[in-house]
Amino acid sequence: MPGRPYELADYCDFLHEYLAEKKLLKVVLIGHSFGGRVALKYSDVYKDGVAGLVLTGTPGVTPVPRKKLFLFIFLAKIGKVFFSIWPLSLIQEKIRLWYYYLVGAREFYRAQGVMRETFKNIVKEDLLHYMKRVAAPTLLVWGATDQITPIWIGNKMHEEIRSSKLVVIQDRGHAVPFKDPDLFVSHIEEFLQGV
Repeated sequence: MPGRPYELADYCDFLHEYLAEKKLLKVVLIGHSFGGRVALKYSDVYKDGVAGLVLTGTPGVTPVPRKKLFLFIFLAKIGKVFFSIWPLSLIQEKIRLWYYYLVGAREFYRAQGVMRETFKNIVKEDLLHYMKRVAAPTLLVWGATDQITPIWIGNKMHEEIRSSKLVVIQDRGHAVPFKDPDLFVSHIEEFLQGV
């Protein structure tokens, strides 16, 4: 557990130190979901060390519109006050879990303390300007039925990253690398031949 809330830059620094320690000077980064966020920023900060990117299910843009996000936060704060009154306080945790599940924020609900603050720091960082500056060849692999990072996010990232190719895998969701690793790897192997 970190002693303080981390920023995306902290993860990039950790990755940079690791690669330097292993004497890996020019790499292809493969990032799934949060790991894709790290890879995307890393490729901007340390562009000379990145030969290529493979991003899958990466939340490069927030799937929640800003107005909806503010409404979610506002309702959560009101609910916290309302459900702190007895006897509603007896069911406060169950209601909170249901609410976070309903709005698709299960990961945030599970995070506690420093990790919850880290989560907030990570999701609030805008990655759009990093996408516009990606210089390395980039492969985007997306599950067509991904509900965590819907396909429209993959399409938006493909529009923003000039040197990108988007592969959409039908009948697959967010966990493409884990649920169908052979298919996932086959796309990467083809991509690596051109890097």
